[in-house]
Amino acid sequence: MRSSRGDIIDHALARVGNTTSTLKAKARFRLNRILQELHQGWDWPFLWTTVPITIPTSGTIVLPDQFLKAEDDQALQVMSTGGVAHTGIVTEIDHRTFALNSGSSNIGGATLPHFWTIDYATNTGRVWPLPRDTCQATLRCKLLPPDFPITVDNASDYDADIPVFPWDNLLTDLLFEWAMSYEVDPRRGEQYQVNADTVNRTRGASFPEKSYPTQVQLDPTIFSRPWQGN
Repeated sequence: MRSSRGDIIDHALARVGNTTSTLKAKARFRLNRILQELHQGWDWPFLWTTVPITIPTSGTIVLPDQFLKAEDDQALQVMSTGGVAHTGIVTEIDHRTFALNSGSSNIGGATLPHFWTIDYATNTGRVWPLPRDTCQATLRCKLLPPDFPITVDNASDYDADIPVFPWDNLLTDLLFEWAMSYEVDPRRGEQYQVNADTVNRTRGASFPEKSYPTQVQLDPTIFSRPWQGN
């Protein structure tokens, strides 16, 4: 059974020898930041998912909450347009290339958009050419788990929650190293190195084969599967 946030905090503070309520309150905030750093800093396979996306005729896509990035430039795939099955890849390009290649008019619209770009400030995407009908699509992307808010009234709910991170022992070690600073523990530097090595090993062990591309793939619109005749 995976440990709750409260158990992780209690184990870490017990190891450092400071279980005061003041430090525990600070540890709740620090645990949130540790999870944020782990989720944002590394591409864990359990954060990648496929979400439904609607592409309206205006061409502006509303991306899901907690969206961080698309898996690659082939991650947006149209499944239907105007209620009729019609598949196709919408290639992601950078915003400068998008501005250069998108025209000022799109009379009549197109069956499918050809490319899109992401505006991370507004959490939206824009496609071109504009589709004449609403398209239903899927997007393979990385979503960040929402932060657990900390208030004066929800301490028990916070402590009972199980964080979105499978390796609770690693969370305990990372919180333990942080708490050592309050005791001026000379072993903190050694624990910091142990934690860094553990994070690297965990990252290596977390990816099953073919769960996520490890290198840049060839463009499937140009390079197809090799074929050998008889």
